[in-house]
Amino acid sequence: MKRGNPLSSAVFLSFSILWTPLFLQARPPQKHIIPNSWELIARSLKGSPVPYQGKMELTALSHLSSGSFVTSIRFAPPHFYRREVFAPNGKVKEIAVLNDKEEWIYRRDTKKYWKMPPPAPLDDKKELETLKANYEVSSPKASHAAGRRAFSVKLFSKEKHSLSRIFWLDPKYGVILKTEVYDDSGRLKSKSAFERIRFFVKKPVPKKWFAFKPPKKSHPAQESLDISLQSAQKKFGIAPLTPSWLPFGYALDHIRTLNHQGRPVIQEEFSDGINAVSLFEYKDIGSKISGEKTPLKNGATAYLTPTSEGKTLTWEKKPLRLVLVSSLATEKLIRIANSIP
Repeated sequence: MKRGNPLSSAVFLSFSILWTPLFLQARPPQKHIIPNSWELIARSLKGSPVPYQGKMELTALSHLSSGSFVTSIRFAPPHFYRREVFAPNGKVKEIAVLNDKEEWIYRRDTKKYWKMPPPAPLDDKKELETLKANYEVSSPKASHAAGRRAFSVKLFSKEKHSLSRIFWLDPKYGVILKTEVYDDSGRLKSKSAFERIRFFVKKPVPKKWFAFKPPKKSHPAQESLDISLQSAQKKFGIAPLTPSWLPFGYALDHIRTLNHQGRPVIQEEFSDGINAVSLFEYKDIGSKISGEKTPLKNGATAYLTPTSEGKTLTWEKKPLRLVLVSSLATEKLIRIANSIP
């Protein structure tokens, strides 16, 4: 799920009190009405109707490695945001800023920055349709997160009938306050949660929240972050390869060109609305491939390597080297690889 996080029941409640007869208003207060799960998720996709700021901790968990980091998040409607990711030493290592004129991404370790026009707003209706096509949801359960009232909603994969996510959603502003991510076996893969969050209902937020100036000694990156298939082909010199088979619900989400050892790399990312699989393609530089050998139908040998986030499947198709990266089951990665012409 992408940017954004609202619908408040406050307006409805104020009108109901205004027009309800006094003898009914005098009755004991009723319990909160439990909203529909998909209504809660739809609110989170629209974005909060008021600005907010908070700190969130993200933790990755696996049998290979684990780690956590803290992110500062600032948001203002309709889609302004600022995210700062902190290193273990407390220093900011990455900044992402979006305002009405431009989008910036800065990475402190490489001193690179990207400046781009603002992307098209998220199509929240299409995003919701994608989620509904791929997931079932549980009934919302009253809970708390970040010191606020929340509803927890579980998402189950329609294909695997397994738990995929748990969201803790703020019913007033629609923000996802906490998330847990599970793999197909039901094991917790990662989690994120606001440590604290503050909503600015009446007070305006400072303009400097969403302003950015590249630090001294930084330089613009040469690679692009989001392009079309045609642009990738023009920059790459050959037509990017795409799989003819993808798991249930997956579709091409975006294409990027990167730079590896001075050579262009194409990244195609496919998503089902939550999970993703990436295909990297670049001209073979002759470096050694390691991992567990896995034969492909075209006679090539692929090499499977586990990572902290899942696994990679690497093979050669002259003059290219291809790499699939995902947490999908190995048999699915192999099937995707076999479907690439």
